[in-house]
Amino acid sequence: MKKTNSDKKKTGKILKRKVGAPAGKRQTVKRREALLKVAGTVFVAKGFEATTMDEIAARAQVAKGTLYHYFSSKADLLEALRQVFSVQFAARVQTRVEACAARDFKARLCALVDEAVNAYFDMSELHDVVFNSAPKSHRHSMADMEFNQYLARLIDDGTKAGVWHADDPAWTALIMYYSFHGGCDEARLGNHGIKDLSKKISNLFLRMLGLY
Repeated sequence: MKKTNSDKKKTGKILKRKVGAPAGKRQTVKRREALLKVAGTVFVAKGFEATTMDEIAARAQVAKGTLYHYFSSKADLLEALRQVFSVQFAARVQTRVEACAARDFKARLCALVDEAVNAYFDMSELHDVVFNSAPKSHRHSMADMEFNQYLARLIDDGTKAGVWHADDPAWTALIMYYSFHGGCDEARLGNHGIKDLSKKISNLFLRMLGLY
């Protein structure tokens, strides 16, 4: 016979939901996403160091205990935002690339660069917060970023198809990323024009792969 909640209470086997956690897995995910969105907005407005967990909880209109249920610290929040940024950035690029013909590797690479440049400028404020704030330098994890892994796969696929050549796709993708990142930063600083930036970076990448 199936035990009722009343029976489970008597035997002490019923599980209590943690304080601050909404019922249901879907609601939990939605609450976490909402808190991250608010945290990102506050970090951009005030900076990571100046922002407190109290302020984030107040802006999100939740109890401080609810915020701590999902994130153990401000550093934990920042790391979660890094992951969200990386996933969203890569997803945006991948959608653009997959709209190109599967075997047109040159077009796919150029589309990747163009959308990456657009996304970088669109998301630059959040990027600066999540990758340039304490306590962890982004330099420890660049090769593991979804964007770099996707770029490495594209390079590897093009190499296997005989379109270009790369001895080490993962390493090539990492070097390309730093070239892309540096070019975008210089353009943001006004040291080089934004006009034709995507084309310049695409041409550089193609030359790195042996296409002139």
